[in-house]
Amino acid sequence: MLTAEGCQSRRQRLWNAIKADLDWILIGDPQHQMYLANYYADPFVFRSVNSASVLLLHRDGRSILVADSMVKQFAELALVDVVLTPTWYDGHHSAPQRATFLVQNVLKTLSEVGGTRFGIESGRLPAGITEGLRLANSKSEFIAIDPVIHRMKRQKDVDEIELIRQSIASIEAGFRAARSDIHAGITELDAFHIIERASRDELKDQMPVYGDFNSGLNTLKGGFPTLRTIEKGDLYLLDYSVVVYGYRGDFANAWVVDGKANDQYRQMNEVSREALAAGEALLHPGTPCSEIDAAVRAAFAKRGVDKYFVSHSGHGIGLGHPDPPYIVPESEDILMTGDVVTLEPSQKIDGVGTIRVEHNYLITEHGPQRLSHHELTVD
Repeated sequence: MLTAEGCQSRRQRLWNAIKADLDWILIGDPQHQMYLANYYADPFVFRSVNSASVLLLHRDGRSILVADSMVKQFAELALVDVVLTPTWYDGHHSAPQRATFLVQNVLKTLSEVGGTRFGIESGRLPAGITEGLRLANSKSEFIAIDPVIHRMKRQKDVDEIELIRQSIASIEAGFRAARSDIHAGITELDAFHIIERASRDELKDQMPVYGDFNSGLNTLKGGFPTLRTIEKGDLYLLDYSVVVYGYRGDFANAWVVDGKANDQYRQMNEVSREALAAGEALLHPGTPCSEIDAAVRAAFAKRGVDKYFVSHSGHGIGLGHPDPPYIVPESEDILMTGDVVTLEPSQKIDGVGTIRVEHNYLITEHGPQRLSHHELTVD
């Protein structure tokens, strides 16, 4: 979980970055409620289905989370001054529409605490809240603060990095299990269960697991595992994330199951690792992300195989996927201290398959600190 110090620091930075004279900031995005208040509703319980909440932040430092009684056990872990969880469904009476119930209770709370100038997440805050505030007071004003939080999230704090490290440790456990226990004769879905179990055993918790878990020519399309039986000598692509209270790592490799790689697989792996090294060498604060992308692509072009690299070179990771900065040809982003990024050069050849190598990095003032340590060998 995040720390009280970290959440308070991020809330203060948010206020410092907003130039407008606001009374309250209204946060409706679940990612940002975690980021600013350590509020995370477990997605694996029925209580969280269709749940929503709003975080209210006052300029004087006050913080209020408005949710409902069904998610009270999660709301009480939020690092805020006041938690409001009015009864929505009590198991004895019919319940109103859940989102409307939230809007009504947010408006009730704001009518009690006062204010006419609001910073809002225009893309995530229920429209009923702004409409209700306008009806209550025609002088109400609203300023979109989405771009401010979007920029802020790039520079990760210590407590955020700790959750990313926990995710990475979980993913690495899945990779170890995959390399040890995936053999010919099992299905892609069987292989996924091996990986998922190892990941969750490492965390000692149930967290979302998603990504590419594919074999043979299925590596060309990626995605969720199928009932295809893995055969001896098949290429197996593993590129996945484990979400730990909203935060995630994301890294990949591909290898041959129960056999030795042929010359083509070895060459695909080798040139992808060369491209990874070329990008890694430029992971310093102040480097334009377009230059990093160009270095990755140049490594493929040098070998005459750039036509087989059809993806992006990398991106930021954290609460989202992909997050800024974007390591692509036309990127306007510049690497900064505190970024957590991934590089993922690959070779995708029709009729052959996909080989992708990927590591995660924390950008420090001295350069990149590699966070992932899984194998990148092809056999």
